[in-house]
Amino acid sequence: MAKRFLITRPKHDIITSYLHDFSSEIVRIAKETRDMHVTDLEGKMANRGNLNACLAKEHPGLVFLNGHGDRMRVAGHNNEIILDTTNINLSKGKIIYALSCDSLEGLGPIAVEQGAKAYIGYGARFMFVHDPTRVGSPRKDKNALPFRRACAKLINSLVFGLPVSQALDLTKEEYMHSIRSYGTSEDDPYGDAPLIRFALAWNLEFLSMHGDPAASFS
Repeated sequence: MAKRFLITRPKHDIITSYLHDFSSEIVRIAKETRDMHVTDLEGKMANRGNLNACLAKEHPGLVFLNGHGDRMRVAGHNNEIILDTTNINLSKGKIIYALSCDSLEGLGPIAVEQGAKAYIGYGARFMFVHDPTRVGSPRKDKNALPFRRACAKLINSLVFGLPVSQALDLTKEEYMHSIRSYGTSEDDPYGDAPLIRFALAWNLEFLSMHGDPAASFS
């Protein structure tokens, strides 16, 4: 039986455009992976109705949400709220990874109470630093590169079946590596290295989970 992976990828402002770019490679890899079914709710498709239908009918084992958020909500296209307390029951039996601000501490425990295997996210703002001259081409943005790598490490680890705790450990190691090494060269024309290291350390501090640390995507 194919493993089912659901991802939301709004792309309506600078932040969501970067998150969309961060996740583009794992979407490509997952779609090329044998015995894996990928539902990619991209752009306008990242709305509440589509998410509800996919969660209820497709029963994905892994759900990756990209977008703005707060303690009790995760948003999709044009900041429409697509996951909150009124539909969090649809997370039952699933691993949820929310790449959004704040939702871990509010929505995360509720998801687990409602039967989610695990809820992964950030207990405060998710931070990244971008180069304003590269907003039209995020992949070429060197400032965003260490954040892309950390996000890729986590979702890649989850998609290919590592336990949640191990995926988190590997991602935190990636953050620590970037904190130690970023900005050691002279290639920092805008003086962004200290801010980038701060944002990486912030994300490292607030990345965590609720639920079963041994849960894996199967």
